[in-house]
This record gives sequence, C-alpha cells and structure tokens, in this order.
Amino acid sequence: MSDDHHIPTAAADLNPEPGERLARPFQRFASLSSSGGIILLLMTAIAMIWANKDYDSYKEIFNDTEIRITVADNPHDKHGGGDHGDGHHDDDAHDSAAIAGSDHADDHDDHDDVVNELLDETQELAADLTNTTADHEDPHHDDHHAAGHGDGWHPLPKEPHWYQGLSMVHWINDLLMAVFFLVVGLEIKREILVGELASPKRAALPIFGALGGMVGPALIFVAFNFGKETISGWGIPMATDIAFAVGILAMLGSRIPNSLKVFLTSLAIVDDLGALVVIAVFYTENLEMAYLGYAGSIIAVLMFMNVLRVRWITLYLVLGLPLWYCVYMSGVHATIAGVLLAVTIPAHARVNPVNFVFSTRKALDVFANAHDDPDIAVTQSSERRAAVNAIMHNSRLVLPPLHRMEHVLHPWAAFVIIPIFALANAGIPIHGGISENLSDPAAIGIILGLFVGKPVGIALFCMFACKIGIASLPRGVSWRHIFGAGMLGGIGFTMAIFIANLAYADSITHLEHAKLAILVASALSAIGGAGILLTCKSAPEPEPETMGPLVDGDEDDE
Repeated sequence: MSDDHHIPTAAADLNPEPGERLARPFQRFASLSSSGGIILLLMTAIAMIWANKDYDSYKEIFNDTEIRITVADNPHDKHGGGDHGDGHHDDDAHDSAAIAGSDHADDHDDHDDVVNELLDETQELAADLTNTTADHEDPHHDDHHAAGHGDGWHPLPKEPHWYQGLSMVHWINDLLMAVFFLVVGLEIKREILVGELASPKRAALPIFGALGGMVGPALIFVAFNFGKETISGWGIPMATDIAFAVGILAMLGSRIPNSLKVFLTSLAIVDDLGALVVIAVFYTENLEMAYLGYAGSIIAVLMFMNVLRVRWITLYLVLGLPLWYCVYMSGVHATIAGVLLAVTIPAHARVNPVNFVFSTRKALDVFANAHDDPDIAVTQSSERRAAVNAIMHNSRLVLPPLHRMEHVLHPWAAFVIIPIFALANAGIPIHGGISENLSDPAAIGIILGLFVGKPVGIALFCMFACKIGIASLPRGVSWRHIFGAGMLGGIGFTMAIFIANLAYADSITHLEHAKLAILVASALSAIGGAGILLTCKSAPEPEPETMGPLVDGDEDDE
C-alpha cells in the first residue's frame, strides 16, 4: 500500500538544483508502482543471457565463490594441520614418506603393500601424538618442541571460534532475503492492524481468494507429480509475486478500479503469509531443539521490549542478528527470522494526533517569531534550529516504529535485494530445446498450477465466500476483474523461485526445469491477466468509505 498522497513539501515551488535535476528521472521512476517489477524483469533477463552465454563465470561468482564470516581464534583447536617453520606442512612430510616407501618398494616388490600400510599407520600415530601433546597445558610445551624440531618449529595453526562459510547465492538466499521477509512481515502486520485485513468483512474476500490461489495450484501439481521424486515441489506454484502483479495493474492505468488494486495487494500479502507457513512447516527437515529454544528466548525478549513500549528500532535490529543465527542453526529456514522479528516491532504511536498538532504548531510559532526577518537562515538562528529539531522529534513520536521501518526498508527490498536475488537465481542454462526442458513433470505441474490453478482457485473460492454471505465484491469490481486479477496472481516469480530452491536443493536438473517453468508460467500469466483486464469495462470509482483501509492509520491509537 502506498503512503504517497502527493502532499507538497517546502521545496515544491523552488527551482531544482543541478543534483536534483540529475536525480529527478530516477526519483520519478522509483515512485512508479511498476518500477520494482521492471527492474526485476531486467535483472531476470540479464541473468538468463549471462547464464546461457558464459555459465562458467556465472556459476563461479554465485555458486563457487565462498564468503566466510569469522569470529576470533580458538586457542584450543585440535583440527589444524601442523606447519613447520620452513613452510612444509604435515602433508609434505607425508608425501616425502610416501616417495621413500615407493623407492623402497622398487627393491622389495613383495613387501610393497605392507610398507605402505606401516607408513600410513606411523603417520596417523604421529599426528595423534602431536594433537595429544598440544592438548596438555604444559608450561614447557614449546621448549620441548623447539628442542625436538629445531628453531623453525611453530604451533599448529588455529581455527576460529566460529565461522560460517557459504557461497554467495546462499548468503543472498538465507541472509539478504531475511531482510525482504522482514519487510513482508511488516506489511502483513500493518494490514492486519490497520489495513484491509483489519476488517473481517473486507478481509474475507482476499483471504478466501488467497486460499483458493494456494489450494488450486497445489492440487494440479500433485496430480502430475504424485508418486514421483518431483512431488516435493508442490509448494512452488502456490506463491504470488506482489511486485510484478501490482506493477502490471499500475501500468493498466485508470481503467482498473482502485478497489481491485486493494484486493490484489491484500490477496498477495495473505498469499505470502501462506507461503511462509509452508516454508516453515513443510520445508524444514532436521530441527535442532536447542537452537529453537534460543530463538524462542530472543523472541520473548523482543516481545517484552514491545510490552515495555521500547521504540528504539536499532535495538530490535541488533537482537535480530542472533535471532537470525539461531533460526538458521535450528533447521528452520533462516528467512523466517525476518517475519518473527517483524511481529515484535511496535505499531503504536508515542503521542496522539492532538498532542502532535499542538506541539508542532507551537514549534512553528517559535520558528516564525524567532526573528523579524522571515528569510533569516536556520543556520544563523539557534531558536529556529531548536524549533526544527522539535518538529522532527514530534514526527518520530507520532509515526509508529513499524511504519518508519517499513518506509526505510521497502526501497532497499524493491530495488536492491529482490533484483540481486533474481540475478543470482534466475540464471538458468537451457540444455536442449525448450519443449524438452518443460516436459519434466515438475515443469508441467508448475506451469498449469500458476497459469490455470491460480485464477480458477481464486475465482472459485471468492464465489464461494460471496455465496455464503461472508464477503461481497467491492464496488466497481466485476467477476471478470476478479478472474483477471487471479491470473495476475499466477506471476509467482520471486517466492516461487525461493521455494524451488528449497524443494529441489538436491537436484540441479529438477531445479533448473522448475525455474524455467516459473518464468514461462509467470510470463503467460502476466500477458493473460493484462489481456483480460484490458477488456473489462471501466467502472466508476467507489466511494471513499468503500475503497479500503486507511493507508497508515496513524491517527488510530494502536
């Protein structure tokens, strides 16, 4: 939901400065609802071209490059290899012994196997003795070694206390995407508290639509993959990419009722919530209960901070780091930590609107009356600087931390994190023909699930909700609109690829087929959904009270 009401600022009537002129095209592009989807599409095209032109370099950067985070050194490490001062390692000594054994075997061929075995056993015994000696806390430990090995002897190299080495694509999918899921969690919480999902009557239609949009594709996928090794991908076609779907609606212009945009956005948010549940429950294999306990303790601290009305966002983010690590080590996918953190972020304002207006007006009066000359610069007046700082402080107090965090992180998620995710995951080398790659049962299930199962499931469940009387179509929205929006829901791109990485982590072939199917199904859904909506008759805009929720709801006492 956008919070841009086109309220003019103090710079509205000023002539733009040179830097502002340069940045204005980028700012206008970023303000478009479709900008995130356009960048995502561009990065997907770059990844596909790169992977099919030079897959070795693509794989080397994203899959083979290891990034390691290291914390301190472990003085009690027993696993490092011996390193003597002359630069020769234990491996070199082993190689020398093996060569000697080989020369000896030239003269005694009958004893070749026995000699090699003895050499191996001797080498293992020497390593054990070295490690055992290193474990004893003998004050003369280094002197004994120096006497036995000469001045060049050095202790064994030490491994760090803790380190985590993962490929670049793993860091992107596990850590960077956790920030994206934090934004998703903030959006879900906001919608539940003050948005479209806050009213049971208004929430019923998108909730039922999202359920149909998950059940329909999953059933179609299972029908084509039941009993096959590809069955684990049943959750892939359940996802909807909100950036693409809403972006296409925005490009269709004023012929699309605003209430339909509200419906599709709410549906996609509920769909994301369902995808998170699927990831946490069905794509988690081995659970480490100790780390789950640690994560639960951190969440309890965060919730207690919320109860105490702690509004310092930085403190929540700092505690989010150990939460991410504990969730990662527990076996649950690490991105769930982002959603858990979002749940604990305060959504209450420190001051109410009346206090904000009163104190801000007093600050404005101080600013206006500080000097006789109205054009005196703020830098030349301590009173005016104090008044401006008071206004800034009031703004932070009236805007809940949830909204402030979402406002800051959303551009990073839309224009940095998701494009990087697409670049790292959408590079699919196509071996053979397109039809050959898409003949895989998983690919068939994904394409039909997204392109057919999504719109049919959404439309049927919405009809059922209206039939039993717990929901009704928004004003200006027809069933043709609902079916067209449901087809746009078949654009599963980001979340679908994310789930595919989990479902087919052990099968590169199935993963490549699944990703290609996701791209094909998303393209078909985008074209089909846009075509249907373009043929819909334009309807009058609904009345303000029926258009959906307030954008921020900050005037409510949360």
